[in-house]
Amino acid sequence: MNFSPSDPVLLCLNLVALATLGMVARQYNWAALRECRPAQHLFFGSVLVITLFWHMQAGILAGLGFHILALTAATLMMGWRLAILAGAMAQVLMVLTGNLLVTQLGFAIVLKVVAPVLFSYLFFLVVYKRMVRNPFVYILVAGFLNAGFTHAFSDVLLSLVYWLAGVHDAAHIWNDYLRYLPLMMFPEGVVNGMFISGMVVFHTRWLSTFDEDSYFR
Repeated sequence: MNFSPSDPVLLCLNLVALATLGMVARQYNWAALRECRPAQHLFFGSVLVITLFWHMQAGILAGLGFHILALTAATLMMGWRLAILAGAMAQVLMVLTGNLLVTQLGFAIVLKVVAPVLFSYLFFLVVYKRMVRNPFVYILVAGFLNAGFTHAFSDVLLSLVYWLAGVHDAAHIWNDYLRYLPLMMFPEGVVNGMFISGMVVFHTRWLSTFDEDSYFR
């Protein structure tokens, strides 16, 4: 990620990340999480899984790597607030393991966590309000397709930022990154979709966005 530590883009994104995390942490009902041990296991397990997926990345261009986000499953399972906090903690672990510079933490949290999580949650809301409510729609559209499009949104957003900042030119971004986007959308959808389908079948109570009264009526 070829930004200098004093780059105004990084400074602004660090402030945005700090403000966003502060708002999310203030709004969340922490008492409910403290009283529910399974919810704690889901949260910290999600942090670990997201971190592992983000460590398994490959790419040619600095800052633009290929890996599974796993944020759609986290969003559907825990809601957008905890998904953002889990993704942020995963980025902190990336810093601690030497895979991310601390000066770039805000950049990673805003563009690689907050933006995809909000996109994924908005996608879910559109599906919930506009489409038939049944488990198959939830799994295939809100899970599988949502994850694929969230991955595409994240990649295009990052590419746009790197291009506007002059870090990479458009030709390199297209040839070495964006043209392979469909190859990553499918596995992203499969991984998240399989997880969501398993949760719908065996543990619907662990999906905060799944209302049994709406989907099974």
